[in-house]
Amino acid sequence: MRLKQAVAVFGATLLLGGGLFALGCQSSALTSGKLYMKQKKYDKARVQLELAVEVEPGNAEAHYNLGRICGLQGDYVDLAAAYDRAQELSPDFDEEIAKERLRYWKRSFIDGERARAGQGADLGTARRHFDTALRVLPDSLQAWRSRAFVDYQLGDMDAALAGYGHVLELAPEDTTTAHVMGVIYLGEERYDEAVASFEHVLQYGEHRGALVHLAKTQKQWGQNDAAVASLQRALVLDPACFRCHHMLGNLYYSSDAHEQAVESYRSAVELRADDVDVRYNLAITHRAMGDLDAAQLLLETLSVDDPDNVDVRYNLAIIHLDMGDLDAAQPLLETLSVDDPGNGKVWYKLGRIYALQARIPESEAAYERAEALGQ
Repeated sequence: MRLKQAVAVFGATLLLGGGLFALGCQSSALTSGKLYMKQKKYDKARVQLELAVEVEPGNAEAHYNLGRICGLQGDYVDLAAAYDRAQELSPDFDEEIAKERLRYWKRSFIDGERARAGQGADLGTARRHFDTALRVLPDSLQAWRSRAFVDYQLGDMDAALAGYGHVLELAPEDTTTAHVMGVIYLGEERYDEAVASFEHVLQYGEHRGALVHLAKTQKQWGQNDAAVASLQRALVLDPACFRCHHMLGNLYYSSDAHEQAVESYRSAVELRADDVDVRYNLAITHRAMGDLDAAQLLLETLSVDDPDNVDVRYNLAIIHLDMGDLDAAQPLLETLSVDDPGNGKVWYKLGRIYALQARIPESEAAYERAEALGQ
């Protein structure tokens, strides 16, 4: 009877999946788990190794081997947890764990990069892979940067900034990351934080891109003098910086420093003669200075190069009016009344011309249209 009971217990143990090892001590479970790994019986190995760490949670080798089997099964999150615990308990496995972490980190990281690349990009999946990579290797700057960029692509600016900020904590000399953070802060109109980010870059040396973005931030923040100074520093680094000259021209113009604005715009035109915007700004500055001939010449050239530009045609018409040439201004304004019918200024100027020509009904209609449009 006793023999039958023993056999029954033995059979019940087998049915429960523990085998003889489940009845033994931790070392027996650890030994059997390692043996199952060699035999590539990973499910059985994991059962025994989980039992081993449950029976003796302070055994670093058990946690280490549990981490190994988790890696072989592709369970990298549990791998990281097991390795973390093993290293908390003992440094004996640090070298092996470092190699294993790197191997599995590469897999997760590459999976993340694949998921976010190409036309079929799956950013949510990419982020999960990067999260796993960071769980395996928490201080991986490469994975932090990639995850932060995915957050940016997903439109989660707070998460992106948090990720990039963590990179900067680990590597304060990473000026590229600081620059990226500044650009994001600028886009979010968080100007004080943007300035701080660009100034962080400049602590490590002059950087044209950071200076240009700093100037843009300062301008948006209403600090025009500081923006001018930043652009001048950028031009010391790169005298052929088209954007610097153009931005300086805009800053000078907004401060009514027209002569400096003309000088800056001319420098920009010399660098990029086909740029319509800078040539237009130069023309408007000449007009503001009262140099109508120079403004007219520039605008006439632009009207040929960019015939659909209503601003160019309108300002050319106004110059003709300022010079008393109604015959030249009228057809330009009449064409604009068709191409840009919502421009109340056009109708107002037409009303003035028609009045001077004693075309009273047409003048009144034009003035009424101007008034209806808020002019």
